[in-house]
Amino acid sequence: MSRYPSIYAGQRITGTLLQSMLPNIIQKLASTDRSSTTTLADDPDLTTTLEANARYLVEMEIWYAASTGSSGLRTAWTVPSGVTGNRSALGMASTVSDTTPAGIGRWGVHAYSTTVFYGDRQSSTNLALAKEVSMVTTGSSAGTLALQWAQDTSSADACRVGAGSVMRVTRLA
Repeated sequence: MSRYPSIYAGQRITGTLLQSMLPNIIQKLASTDRSSTTTLADDPDLTTTLEANARYLVEMEIWYAASTGSSGLRTAWTVPSGVTGNRSALGMASTVSDTTPAGIGRWGVHAYSTTVFYGDRQSSTNLALAKEVSMVTTGSSAGTLALQWAQDTSSADACRVGAGSVMRVTRLA
């Protein structure tokens, strides 16, 4: 089992070395609203840079709200060129709204660029939860990793990715 970083007997322990062992935790401090668009765009906060030829565990906890008009949330990921892997998606099924029975969900594994659709609570402020996780392996290119998102159905009613959403990125190799 590989560990990152490799530490050797007699190696000098530095602050940089110790910090490289910690996960990068990116928390959304303010909500972002989008309306009248189904075009996926990178979230302004849930983004980071990945190094080339590395492996990461990426976990996203997305707190979102969508009112009746916007009919839910759609997501995908921006990843550097040459990345391999897939992402898992857990959350409300796209057919779920606050008026349908609870317990209907989506559990799937998708390519990074595949659009995933989540249901809503028919409220612009009552948050729902979606979780997406992946083992990301970069190739020879470093680059941006970001959550992309938009409304499921274009509407003047805003869709929101809420403050408190988190992206945790842990380098493994």
